[in-house]
Amino acid sequence: MAIGTSSPSPRRSALPADRSDAAPLLEASGLTKVFPGVRALDNVDFSIASGEIVALLGQNGAGKSTLIQIFAGAHATGSYAGSITFRGDPYRPGGVADAEAAGIALVPQEINDLSELTVAENITLNDEPTRWGVIDVARRLQIAKEAVAEFELDVEPSAPMASLDLATQQLIIIARALAKKARLLILDEPTAALTQIESVRLFDKMRALKARGVAIIFVSHRLTEIFAISDRIVVMRDGRVRGRHVTAEISRQEIIAEMIGEMTSLPQRASTTGFGEIALDVRNLRVIDREGRPRVNELDVSVRTGEVVGLFGLLGAGCIEAALAIYGAYQGKREGQIFVEGREALIDGPEDAVALGLGLMAQDRRDCLIAEHSVRENVGIASLDKDIRNGILDPALAQRRAQDQADALKIKAASVEVEVQTLSGGNQQKVQIARWLAAETRILIMIDPTRGVDVGARREVKAIWSELSRRGHALLLASTDVEELVDVCDRVVVMNTGRPVGELSGSELTERNLVRMASDD
Repeated sequence: MAIGTSSPSPRRSALPADRSDAAPLLEASGLTKVFPGVRALDNVDFSIASGEIVALLGQNGAGKSTLIQIFAGAHATGSYAGSITFRGDPYRPGGVADAEAAGIALVPQEINDLSELTVAENITLNDEPTRWGVIDVARRLQIAKEAVAEFELDVEPSAPMASLDLATQQLIIIARALAKKARLLILDEPTAALTQIESVRLFDKMRALKARGVAIIFVSHRLTEIFAISDRIVVMRDGRVRGRHVTAEISRQEIIAEMIGEMTSLPQRASTTGFGEIALDVRNLRVIDREGRPRVNELDVSVRTGEVVGLFGLLGAGCIEAALAIYGAYQGKREGQIFVEGREALIDGPEDAVALGLGLMAQDRRDCLIAEHSVRENVGIASLDKDIRNGILDPALAQRRAQDQADALKIKAASVEVEVQTLSGGNQQKVQIARWLAAETRILIMIDPTRGVDVGARREVKAIWSELSRRGHALLLASTDVEELVDVCDRVVVMNTGRPVGELSGSELTERNLVRMASDD
């Protein structure tokens, strides 16, 4: 897309005032927040007016999350220095409930729904309608029905959240925030699990809210989205504001330079030559869920050594189900044939896939990483057999293996003994890659692997993919990010309602063509 790629002269003097011409709805001055050993925010000023969309950008660790968590009441008044006003009055929330009562709602990056509850119960959580002192179930269902209708979702309010895919859950969490009548809506990576069409639907809703006077702080690592939807851009780095811009007056490359602290060229798609033999060959794949509904039908896809092949489709197209089924991780029935390096493979579970040289990077890294375990333990979990000496696990050998991978992938961690949950999103993704390299995996299946990862980390991860393909690994990428697919894939198989509808490569592989093919009836 060409949005935001022009290069007008940016403002080079002192940072302009962080506000629109209108009076601010929220205004923060001198915010400083210190965690043990880390100054997360350093004298940050920020403001946003009613009916304005402000994009908040920065790499992981820049201070974005801390700032929006303060606004949302997650860090209570008194735990930070500085002052905030909201709607002209001092704003001192003691917690998230106080912030929501004032009219500020945060939709976090990681979905925090209660999966054992229904859609209706999640939407009205902590704000249940009552009648005669008890919960009004009929009214709760009606509120939920109206909320999901806002996004044209075909979801029953009585359905358990656990029965829905990640993208639908994300839309419901956003609908929940809107149902609370927020005056300031904070969206933290809201499109990370959404396809292009769902993202467009969300943007339409954001524009409608803007027209009604709702202010929106929008955090995203997808620059195309930022330039498509925001009025202003605020860039953070190392806990400080490094740039404030009217979106139409700044280029994409200049924004990247402010985020990472240096000017660098935009990434280019890998070469489409030099492929070897077929490493993974999937024939006539059919996937049926536990309720007996078909999710994937008649899918053929192959990946050669040195090749990156994508799977793309809109919500419900079956790409994620196909990727999980190939790896043996889908909780349902699978039919068809899978050949690994020319031999038919029986993959009844992830352990079979690992034994055959397959690895998986899941859509939600919490599904693959053990947060409270160390980097070393997470890296070594798929290669324990390589660290056993005389029938006993050799901790020193495991540590060396993990450290070698951490060094090779430039994982930023104090040591390989720190808990993986203390790492940034990009470095957690690198830990997943390190795990499969340590296990000498030859075929890597990835599902939205850069979800919630910042621009700088995306570049590093994509460079790793490029090196892996150069070394003869085969990569299958199921992604909802069309920009990423165009950037890194040699071919993309497009799916629609569970079936393959075409394949794009070379000059035909564009964002426009991907979306058009995926959405054609």
